[in-house]
This record gives sequence, C-alpha cells and structure tokens, in this order.
Amino acid sequence: MASSPDLPRFRRRLALGILLAALPLGAETTFYQDRIGPILDRHCVVCHGPEKQKAGLRLDSFAWVMKGAESGAMVLPGNAAGSELYRRITLPAGDDEVMPTDGKPLLSREEIRNVELWILGGASATKGVAEFPGAPALGRPKPAPVALAPDWRPRADEIRRLETELGIRLVPRSQQAGDGLILRTAGSPRRGDDATLARLAPIAELIVEAELARTPVTDAGLAALGRWTNLRSLDLSRTRVTGQGVAALASLPHLEALNLTDSAVDAAGIQRARAFPALRRLWAFGAPGMVATEARP
Repeated sequence: MASSPDLPRFRRRLALGILLAALPLGAETTFYQDRIGPILDRHCVVCHGPEKQKAGLRLDSFAWVMKGAESGAMVLPGNAAGSELYRRITLPAGDDEVMPTDGKPLLSREEIRNVELWILGGASATKGVAEFPGAPALGRPKPAPVALAPDWRPRADEIRRLETELGIRLVPRSQQAGDGLILRTAGSPRRGDDATLARLAPIAELIVEAELARTPVTDAGLAALGRWTNLRSLDLSRTRVTGQGVAALASLPHLEALNLTDSAVDAAGIQRARAFPALRRLWAFGAPGMVATEARP
C-alpha cells in the first residue's frame, strides 16, 4: 500500500498500468505514454495535478493537458514555438514564468526536445515511439538524495542561539538541508565539554558530524553522544575518553568514522569500537591499543 503522501502518484501509475494492460497484445506504447506523460509527472504534476491546479491547469493526463489552463490552450498541435507549455519550459531559470517554479529542477535538454517533437508531430495521443525517430533517449532520473537528518532550517533560530550561548559552531554539512549539521569546536576547544554536549540534546538528531579533538570531553559526555542517533563521524583525538566511555557509542546505528588517536582508549576499547555495526574507518594511532588507520569496505 502506498503511503498517503504518494497516493496520488500511486493512483496515476496504477491507472497507466491498467491502460497499458488493456492494449492489444503487440500494440506499441504511444510516445505520449512512454515519454511525455512521465516527463510531466516528474516535473509538473506536483503543482498541476489532482491535488493542486495552479492557474487552473492539470497535466496528469493527455485530456487535461489538451484542455489547457484558465488563460487558454497550453499546447497548439504542430506549433511548438506558439505553445505556452513549450515557452514556459524553455525560459531561463530566473524568469518569473519558468516552469517548474520555486527552484525545482528544470527539464533537461533531452526532455525539452521530446516535448518539442511531440508538439511538432501533432501532440498526438496515439502515435507510437517509432514515429519519432529523432527523439533523444531520456536518461534515468537521479534518485533523490537520502536525508541523513531532518531539515535543520525550521530550527535555525534555536541553532544560532545555542551557538552563541555555548561558544561552538553548528555548520551545515552541505547545501542539502537533509545532510545535517557539523559540530565544530576547533576555534575554542575548551567549550566542547560534557555540559555542552548535554545542552545540545534538543537538536542532537540534526548533528551528523562532531569534531571534539583536544576538548575536555569525558566518558560522561560520550554517554550523551550515545543518543545522537544520526551521528556519522566523531573525532575524539587527543581527549581523555576511555574504552569504557567508547562502549556508550555502540548503539549508534550510523557511526561510520571514529578517531581515537592519542586518546586514553585501551586495547579492549578499540576492540569494542571495531565491532560497531556501521563503522568503516577507525583511527587509533598513539592510543594504548596502538592501532593505525583501519578501513572496512
């Protein structure tokens, strides 16, 4: 069963599947079904579909496409340059009338060319793919990036307040809001103590990397870190943490990289770290266990 946010798309795909199943055996998939429908579904239907119709326009079926918007027809068969749909998808990214809007990814050159050829070919619902020999193949769409943490932007004010009060930095890992935050203490390592880690508990789910090298963090602070469920990378080099404290990190499901260089972690603690389920890189040179960099595929 599709989840509720995906239900409209699930229904459209189900309807398309039923339509294709009803075609006579050996019947060729039409160009609209194979190319144009999927392009519109990928880029346009979120704003022009069953749930929302900006400007009175729906683009989730051939009939709706040809019906047009409140302002009139969007497609003039045989006339791509005069078709409002084609004009909108070929506008520059910064234009107020470009489709898609609101910073969503624009159509690729191959997608635009397919729409152009379809309109020039009469905007047909029945012509087959073979009747458009010049249509470029469409690359497989890039999968949506996997979110490492919840979107931090709704909590930006809280994050800035904690930075000011605690004297640390919380930096976005990338331009993707779902990539999480990096806790940085290099500018004032004395601030990265156990009390600071405890104060960060309300936003702990947003932090995916913690740079705590040369800080006064202790095993008590690692107990707090053991509840940072989205933590991927942790630098504890040149700290006083011990093997007993490291055991508190065993429950972290995503911890991939751990630096214990010049720490007080003993050989038994390093062995515990090696068993962490997601760990791929371990640095422990100079610790009592004397392990250089290790990596797992």
